[in-house]
Amino acid sequence: MSFKRKTQTLFSIIIILFISSCSEPKSALSKYGPELEGVMRSDFGTFRGFNLGDKMDTVLVKESGKGIDADEGYLYYEFKLQDSNSYNISYSFDDAGLNEIQSDIYIQNPSNTEKVFNSFKSYFDDHFGANENHQGFMVWTVKSEKYGDVRINLSDESADFTIPGSPGKIALWIYPDKNNQ
Repeated sequence: MSFKRKTQTLFSIIIILFISSCSEPKSALSKYGPELEGVMRSDFGTFRGFNLGDKMDTVLVKESGKGIDADEGYLYYEFKLQDSNSYNISYSFDDAGLNEIQSDIYIQNPSNTEKVFNSFKSYFDDHFGANENHQGFMVWTVKSEKYGDVRINLSDESADFTIPGSPGKIALWIYPDKNNQ
């Protein structure tokens, strides 16, 4: 092989390596799909980098965007996802800190709801162990320093919308298990 040919080959390899090293690294959440990645935002903590017991100030500082509603002990947010999907989050606080999180995820194309629901189920199974099925809810139990056992409930509430073509709805509820406190 000529010197010129070797130089061109070497230069091509360097360009390819440079381009591939500049690509943005994928987050650990990307394998679960864009909806979960958008909602969860972080794989630290129980939800979006938060754990029950976190102070309201911590949530205010770390949560993206300005809340829609806020008062003493309550924060409410609404967000858009790709493909006209959206979600909301409400955070409730007591004297010990964050004590409840509720989120509704709306899937504009109802035929995608099951896929998105299964991505959330897989995420929680991978992070908190196998779920238990309680009256149609997928439930995980995790430990919290301030609240003991914490429950994560996941359900597909799309059947609540009776109008044809309505979006799918996935409900997520994280709360202390008051039976074990």
